[in-house]
Amino acid sequence: MPAASLPLPADGLPAPDATSAELLRLVHGAPPHVLEAVARHPNTPVTLLGELALGYAEAVLDNPALPLLRLAQAGHIRAWSGLAVSRLAAVDTAPEWVQELAMRHPDRQARWAVAGRARLSQERLAQLANREEWQLRAAVAQHPDLSEELVGRLSTDHEYGVRLALSARPDLPPHVLDRLRKDPHPLIRRRLQMHTPPMTGTGR
Repeated sequence: MPAASLPLPADGLPAPDATSAELLRLVHGAPPHVLEAVARHPNTPVTLLGELALGYAEAVLDNPALPLLRLAQAGHIRAWSGLAVSRLAAVDTAPEWVQELAMRHPDRQARWAVAGRARLSQERLAQLANREEWQLRAAVAQHPDLSEELVGRLSTDHEYGVRLALSARPDLPPHVLDRLRKDPHPLIRRRLQMHTPPMTGTGR
């Protein structure tokens, strides 16, 4: 006998008590509004949530079961793809544990998503500033929330691309500005010469 079709409400959305097996069947060929509803459903399997995060990251983060799944099925969540984790980490409301998940993910695009967030704690910025990939440190060098301590540290970074990114900041402290004006790399010195405002005054 053919499998019985899944009973659905008139709007096609999953029932509140839909089982994980029903939700797995429902997503095949489903329209976007149904997929978003499945992403928010507390009975959606954790592996399916990882797939839905690619297109419905905010809905996955709103799933009421996610905090419990984070504890009960942490291994499955750590196995989510780098692209899925990067989409989650890029959401403005993503909690700190999602950012930490991205920072520990083997796929570097997950860490890039964290670096691109508009708001980051000083602890997270310091963590990014210590990463091996100089491109991440360069991204941190341009972040608006960067502390003066981290500005000073990045001004002596061994990679000139990080110092070059830092030199574009309009809020450099005087001692960092002086240091970068004497930087051994000519591109950094030239950038600061181009962006140094001309002296104004009456001359008296």
